[in-house]
Amino acid sequence: MRWKAMPVLLNDAMSYAKHGLQVFPLTPDSKVPLKGTQGSKEATSNPDKIKQWWTNNSDCNIGVATRGFIVLDVDVNHADDADGYHSLEVLEEAYNKLPETLTVKTASGGRHLYFKLPEGLELPQKIAFLNGVDIKANPNNYVLLPPSQVDGDAYTFEKKQPMADMPEWLTGFILKRNKIKKTSRVFSVNKRYRSHVTELIETLALGFETGRRNDTAAKITGQLLAYGVDVRLAWQLVQYANGNSNESLLQNELERTFESIARRELGATCN
Repeated sequence: MRWKAMPVLLNDAMSYAKHGLQVFPLTPDSKVPLKGTQGSKEATSNPDKIKQWWTNNSDCNIGVATRGFIVLDVDVNHADDADGYHSLEVLEEAYNKLPETLTVKTASGGRHLYFKLPEGLELPQKIAFLNGVDIKANPNNYVLLPPSQVDGDAYTFEKKQPMADMPEWLTGFILKRNKIKKTSRVFSVNKRYRSHVTELIETLALGFETGRRNDTAAKITGQLLAYGVDVRLAWQLVQYANGNSNESLLQNELERTFESIARRELGATCN
């Protein structure tokens, strides 16, 4: 459905690029990269490329790669008792108030808070960084920008202003919470107590090793299904491990890997 005139989406994408953001097209009414593209890997500020994309695909949502900034993805999931707003309140009480910054209301009613990173600093992606709060930070991570919509609900600006600088206390807190990532995967435990289950649990907690991400995703998918884990729960666990990786796989890559193994083992998919 052509819910937005071509010039508006094209002009918005061009405007974001002029402000230094690297954008790319998503399938209309979804978060999935446009078929035939490489998603956030192709994110760019090049006006000619952007014009080509949105001239040929006028309904496409606008994705932006998290490069040079992070996004705190705050949401409430009543089914899981996850309240990201409460988590942020607790964090601010313990440390300091977050500065006013560029804020987007998401299609699901959550919030995206943007913070500019100091030059040269990279922070890890972290799913469930706090209860109800994810961190989008990897250069291949992405979020949607207004006026994109998902399932008929639009992303809108709640605070349309420049990104605030990342508070030093928040940077320190994130790095402290991520300290386990800097540890070795070789633990000083008597080998006779280790098993394939031990390795599986460690992979879920520490994420995929760079250079072996697809292989590891396929391996743990097969292990989870072989142990009789429900396919829907297995998919959630594989996504959790991906979120704990220093360099996460793109969502569509992860889905392809998972579905390939699930079809082979069960004839099932992640949907």
